[in-house]
Amino acid sequence: MQDTGKNILIAGVGGQGILLFSNLLSKFYLKHGYELKISDVIGLGQRGGGVESHFRYSTQPIYSPFIKAGDVDYVISFEQTETLRYLHCLKDAGIVFSSTFELSTSSVNTKLEKDMPESKTELIKRSGKKTFIIDPDENKSSDFDISKMMNIVMLGYYAEFRGYSHDEMIQIVKENVPAKFVEGNMKAYKKGVEIARIELAVRESVAVNC
Repeated sequence: MQDTGKNILIAGVGGQGILLFSNLLSKFYLKHGYELKISDVIGLGQRGGGVESHFRYSTQPIYSPFIKAGDVDYVISFEQTETLRYLHCLKDAGIVFSSTFELSTSSVNTKLEKDMPESKTELIKRSGKKTFIIDPDENKSSDFDISKMMNIVMLGYYAEFRGYSHDEMIQIVKENVPAKFVEGNMKAYKKGVEIARIELAVRESVAVNC
């Protein structure tokens, strides 16, 4: 791996497996000899509150686990309201990976405040950042519930985007999830890889034809 390191902000809501995603990714980078600093912030996660993980890996010593706004290379988000919350943290050349899944806040559900009148997905796309968006509804599978396994789908997607070894990542998943969930996680991981390959091929084709 010819990579000196990156700052990643992983976000979503409680119950989406954000900490598992962070843990699996950390084992991959540790295997390749990187220094790591990770800080998890959980806000009433059991009730669908926001969860964020500041994830830093580098070939050099890392002195703080927190990433300053403007220093994030990748925002990886499993809920699009949370995606919007952290867009400002990205570097100018930062990249967004986001699910279109949305969990309305309690204040919106109880009509204490109105939701955004505009599509959050469109707002993300118009942010000026390079964006990769997974729509669970457009990628449903008969083998597993993609909305409940978006963390592993996103892991496969991210690994394909970065050009990482799928054999290594799959082995890490197998070693760190309960045996009864391995089969489902393998299907979710492969689904993420498949979605990424299609998206990257489409973008490459568009670039060639421009």
